[in-house]
Amino acid sequence: MRRGLKRSSASLALLAFGLGCAAAPAPPADSVPRARAERRAPGVTASPPFAQPRLVRAGDSRQQWLWLRAPASTETARTAVRDFLRAAVNEAPERLSALLTPQAFVDTQAGRLPARAFWQARLSQLDYTELRGQVLFREADLETFRAEDLPRVPAARRPTLPLDSGEVAVRVTLHLSWAGRTRLFGDELLFRLQPEGARFAIAEISEDFHLP
Repeated sequence: MRRGLKRSSASLALLAFGLGCAAAPAPPADSVPRARAERRAPGVTASPPFAQPRLVRAGDSRQQWLWLRAPASTETARTAVRDFLRAAVNEAPERLSALLTPQAFVDTQAGRLPARAFWQARLSQLDYTELRGQVLFREADLETFRAEDLPRVPAARRPTLPLDSGEVAVRVTLHLSWAGRTRLFGDELLFRLQPEGARFAIAEISEDFHLP
């Protein structure tokens, strides 16, 4: 009788063990890797995510991080001047306007005028298409000046427009500024350009010219 009870008790114990194993839920598949990823030595705190500093043209060397923006190439300033004169000769005001800053102005004999309105009046009163196919200037007639270079430029060649840091001046001497008896350009144009990302935009034009 006792032997039968022992067998019954043993069977019940095995059955209970089996049910207990079957009832225990399996751990989530990602629980082990997550626990390992979060494990770190005592006293070590998690590093905050790295945020890239904003690109600037200048900064204080005492800052922990300083990411400088590479200055735009002066060739892009010369390209803006070429495109401006090409847009004028082709009488394309939308292309001309895209090369100007929002507050661009022109210095002329009549004073300081908004560049877009002034050029709109010029294109409506004068026929610039008469200069198409003509050589207005050559590459050697383009002079480029950076603000930081002005102190080293001889006074006779130094542009008259003041330049802020990062700005560029481009002076172009024209070989052709007349169409017959009509004057279409001044003999010399001086452009002040401001950096806009990887390009330059025209902020000021100085020209000895007035509308007839």
